[in-house]
Amino acid sequence: MFAWFKKSNVDPEAVRKWRDEVTKLAREPEPYLRGWTPDTIYGRFHMVALVATLAMRRFREQGSDGKALSKAFSEKLFSDFDHSLREHGVGDSSIARRIRKMGEEFYGLASAVDEALEQGGPDKHLAQVIQRNIQPDAEKALELANYVLDLNDRVERVAPEQILVGPGEL
Repeated sequence: MFAWFKKSNVDPEAVRKWRDEVTKLAREPEPYLRGWTPDTIYGRFHMVALVATLAMRRFREQGSDGKALSKAFSEKLFSDFDHSLREHGVGDSSIARRIRKMGEEFYGLASAVDEALEQGGPDKHLAQVIQRNIQPDAEKALELANYVLDLNDRVERVAPEQILVGPGEL
């Protein structure tokens, strides 16, 4: 009943390390240079959402500690999104609405990507999710899906004992 009063065991340094690595992977130039996603605030948001989904899938492997890490990680990401919007001149009166919309997009995309990765290869489900949500061109969506699968391989190589303390360089 009073579980919400319980202090989280999540290491803030682990959250920061994951956020830094996810952001670094999302900022790699290839998806933007190849036109798989636009180099805009929303294009970068979509890349962060894709990579964060891959990381959060790994967090699940750690049970309740992974769930707590996932929650702290997503809170950190949305704090960063809020800060980014403010830096881009979005006014206080519309921040909450935009963050709510970004949250809906983030979790909708994360759910669809997660399901697609469970279903199979890029030419089947993941490319379709990307085509519906990020890149309408089928060929570019497939290329981005293959790229996301490569990123997923990098995230999957994080040793289980590193998940709760934060990754090294991916």
